[in-house]
Amino acid sequence: MWKRNEKGGAPRIWLFCDGSTGALLESHAATSRQRLDARMTCAAAAVARSEDGRILDLAWEALPNMTNNEAEYAGLIVGLKLAKRLKAQEAVCVLDSEVVVGQMEGRFAINSARLREWHWKACAAAREVPVVRYRLAPREWNRLADGLAGQATLPWQALQRALEGGAT
Repeated sequence: MWKRNEKGGAPRIWLFCDGSTGALLESHAATSRQRLDARMTCAAAAVARSEDGRILDLAWEALPNMTNNEAEYAGLIVGLKLAKRLKAQEAVCVLDSEVVVGQMEGRFAINSARLREWHWKACAAAREVPVVRYRLAPREWNRLADGLAGQATLPWQALQRALEGGAT
């Protein structure tokens, strides 16, 4: 698997975290959305990578409709839960949201009551990992988590029915 430290946990892992507000569905024709009987939903995802870049694990969850920044926070929380499950001693959280990175590092103010709640949840999740760092990356560098979050926005039962019925 990957090298463990003397405490039995993964040493440092890289968490690529993202949230999606259903933007991927917008690019499909209306008939595709109707065929899936899909409402645009939100999702969060994270991909854990080892120091040598291997994918260790991934996680995602569907979310109710929310703002982009809320979905980004949800992606961070999914990643931090993944770090805890992997017993990471250090997590480097890679996000493409300047707002979330700036707020988690204490450089940006949090003026929205809803974002304050998400920030509080993310801080609580971060306290479960010994060392947490945040890195801002261009969206192109976060494609796997972005794609995973986008896939998680698709309503699975409707997608499965459409695929089994031969719809494209």
